[in-house]
Amino acid sequence: MPPSPQTLPALLSKIRTALPASIPKSAAYILPASTLTALGHPNLLGPLFLHVTGHSSTTATSHHDQHGIPPPPPPSPPRPASPEETRAVSLHLRDTLLKEWTLIGIPLVITAVASLGAAEREAGLFPPLPSSPPSASSYALGPQSELSPRYASPDLNLSPNTDVHARGVSHIVTLYRQHLPAIMATWGSHEADFRWLEESVIYGAFLSDREVLSELETSLITVSGIMAQGLKGPSLWHLRGLRRLGVSKGDVEAVVRVIGECVKWAGGRVTGATGAEGEADDWVSWVGEVESEV
Repeated sequence: MPPSPQTLPALLSKIRTALPASIPKSAAYILPASTLTALGHPNLLGPLFLHVTGHSSTTATSHHDQHGIPPPPPPSPPRPASPEETRAVSLHLRDTLLKEWTLIGIPLVITAVASLGAAEREAGLFPPLPSSPPSASSYALGPQSELSPRYASPDLNLSPNTDVHARGVSHIVTLYRQHLPAIMATWGSHEADFRWLEESVIYGAFLSDREVLSELETSLITVSGIMAQGLKGPSLWHLRGLRRLGVSKGDVEAVVRVIGECVKWAGGRVTGATGAEGEADDWVSWVGEVESEV
């Protein structure tokens, strides 16, 4: 059974209590956002955003059980965040996803972005769809989406031996240190291309970018996104990276427990393809489902 957004407030409350003082307060929503998306629950990003900012969906409806009895009201959300606070949370979650796609892939992240966008519209924070040319400035998140200056800059050059590449290399060396050459050597004949991908794109353009999130906040995304996939080797690399950023052993352990709480709350990771008999036949049937839209 998928986790219910109705119980998100309890999870977030537990996380806020468990996080040590050395960890940024933003981790109280960055960690569950990253972990739940990696677990295969990207549709929870919208409800998470609404609860964290204290906004409610203007399209929410009341549900009753089979006896016509309404469910108990959910815990009261925090006070509605100010426009500045709302924009900050929105930007933090956006940057979380812009970084996390390098760890878990685009499909989950795009689904999470759609959930986030829908929540912002439902709460009246962004113009609804379809939207006429923007004219009002009453929306907390602005009248239209605009490309971040760091991506519009002509200086965004992903070639080797550029500023972006150098920034990526510096970030990787900080986390991996003497272990880096041995790790890259395992890539064999593919090392050169994947080294460029790591240094210029994954780290250079995204994970080393501190325009919105700090180096520590970014490391929380990498650790949670990887651990949620059950990948021990890369998890060890980035747990070591947290320690090298100055986070104490006890506080890193506390972060891991928070990730574990998110995994437990979600009921584990959503399963994908199983190879079961008839599974491919089900996929074939999807072709017919879209035929009328071709």
